Amino acid sequence: MSTSPISFPKNNNLEWLRLIFATQVVVVHASDHFGLLVPEFIGHFPGVPAFFFVSGFLIYASYLNAPGRRYLENRFLRLYPALILVTFGGGAVVCIAHGWNDFLDNIGTYGIWFFAQTTIGQAYNPGHFRDVGVGVINGALWTITVEILFYLFVPIIVWLEARFRFTVIVLIALSFFIYAVGPTYLSLVVYREKTIFNVISLTPMVWGWMFGFGILAVKHFDYLQRKLPYMPIALVPMIVMIWLGDGVLFGSSGNWLGFAYFLCYVGLVLWLAFVVPFVPLGLDLSYGVYIWHSPVFNLLLVLAIPNAGIAVLLTFLLALVSWFAVERPALKLKRRSLRAM
Repeated sequence: MSTSPISFPKNNNLEWLRLIFATQVVVVHASDHFGLLVPEFIGHFPGVPAFFFVSGFLIYASYLNAPGRRYLENRFLRLYPALILVTFGGGAVVCIAHGWNDFLDNIGTYGIWFFAQTTIGQAYNPGHFRDVGVGVINGALWTITVEILFYLFVPIIVWLEARFRFTVIVLIALSFFIYAVGPTYLSLVVYREKTIFNVISLTPMVWGWMFGFGILAVKHFDYLQRKLPYMPIALVPMIVMIWLGDGVLFGSSGNWLGFAYFLCYVGLVLWLAFVVPFVPLGLDLSYGVYIWHSPVFNLLLVLAIPNAGIAVLLTFLLALVSWFAVERPALKLKRRSLRAM
């Protein structure tokens, strides 16, 4: 198999789409925690599955264009500086809730939590923190764990592809199988009411098929590009599945999308990215919006200010701070890893 660099149009709307995906997550969570009235259709276009697909698309191409140490450096610079900053923010929310002396009294708990949040243990939430806000300081970060593990698996996937050309297809099939049957057959409780399936849901074993379709899309982009103008037709079966669909094939709501619905959805994502006229954004707030919204929501609940408008506004303001103070300076240290047509 060839591991030559992959290219696709530089002028695309992926930055806008990622911001829309992050905003969708924020709005849905604001509905859950602040009673924000949200149109029902928003739940049928979830941000997390779309993020996973776009990550498969971009990260696979990034590795082929900059393998080895350069790839790992670039991934670190994109994720970890902002992740460290938001972890300090989350810790501050706990201290505001418990009092600042709580940090000194429980420094070991804070230290273990900080280490977990800034490595690959983002799902860890100490019992000591569970009376704060919604009970989880930054619950949205479970997807960061999945993303990081996927980043680490990409070099292995490329290595396997060099020996077996259908590697990605086989991995998609295995992952979807676990995704489909896991809730039923991996239901043994292993830790604090968490089942085996709950635990592996923090890995690409469950979500890898979504990343895998992103890999297939970028590998076969030249072919797909000729079909993209017709992708809006996918809205027709999507509407039918929203109306009548359910289960692992046709489910259309939340992160647990059906296989058929997901394929239609990502077809629409590709059309919006590469066919709709390019509109430059100039800054990438998607990551900051995503990682900051949970600490912001918890802070407002601690302060007894359950206002969705303030929550969304403060989330975007902190995302701007994160972008200009941390993310953009870190990204300037990256070595270019994507080629454009």
